[in-house]
Amino acid sequence: MAQALIGQPPKGDRPVSSARRSVKILMIGQPEDVDLTIARLYQCGFCRVEDWSRPLPFSQIQEATTKEPGEVMRIYKRSMTL
Repeated sequence: MAQALIGQPPKGDRPVSSARRSVKILMIGQPEDVDLTIARLYQCGFCRVEDWSRPLPFSQIQEATTKEPGEVMRIYKRSMTL
């Protein structure tokens, strides 16, 4: 079900590549909300706090998100209760 939802081919049909690729996760919001979300992601084992970049001012976001040929972007938006 999840594979159909996100449009991924079944595991056996996925092409195997020897090159390493990465996925960039972009988080934009008020500094305290971004820090809280990173802390929550760390607590659930999703990421390490030190793997995130330093906070970038809005003027530098466009430069930081320059895409490589063939890349796409999807945004996950979630409301949070403080």
